[in-house]
Amino acid sequence: MTARTTDCVIGLGANLGERRRTLERAVHALDGLGRRIALSSLYETRPLGPPQPDFLNAAVRLETELSALDLLKRLKSLERGLGRTQAERWGPRVIDLDLLFVVGQSLNEPDLVVPHPGLAERAFALAPLLDVLPEAADPRSGEPYSRTLERLSRAGIREIEGTSSGAWLGPRE
Repeated sequence: MTARTTDCVIGLGANLGERRRTLERAVHALDGLGRRIALSSLYETRPLGPPQPDFLNAAVRLETELSALDLLKRLKSLERGLGRTQAERWGPRVIDLDLLFVVGQSLNEPDLVVPHPGLAERAFALAPLLDVLPEAADPRSGEPYSRTLERLSRAGIREIEGTSSGAWLGPRE
C-alpha cells in the first residue's frame, strides 16, 4: 500500500428488487474504484426505520487511490447508476453504499464522518465489517469492534449459509 492509498471498508445494503443481484453488481462496480482485498459473507437483516422488507448486507474491503471524500462521491454516483433514488430517511432502497471505515483515519467533515456515524450501534454493519477487517478498532477509543459487537444484540441478523468469505458473489455480467 502506498502513502496515497486509502484502505477502507464499504458497507452494502439492499432491500428492494433483486437484492442479491444488485449487491453483486455493486461489488463488481466497486472493483472499478480500486483493488478488492476482501468480501464479507452475505447477511439478511431486519431494517431500521419504517416497516419495509428485510435487507441483504455485506461489506467490501477496498484499497483505492481515491481520497475518502472522493470515494464517497463515487459511491453516491454508483448508487444512482444502480437505480437508487432519494427516498425517506431509513426507508427502503434498491442499494445503499456506505463508507464505514478507513484504516488509520478518523474524519469529521461536513459531508463525511468516518467511522460511519452509528457504526458502533449497528450489528448489521459491524458483522460484515469484521468479516473483512477482523482487527478493526474505533480509531478514537481504540476499542476493538469485535468487543463492541459482542455487546450488541444480533437478533434479526442471519448469515446466509454457504456465503462465508464472499463465496456468494456471482460472475460479472
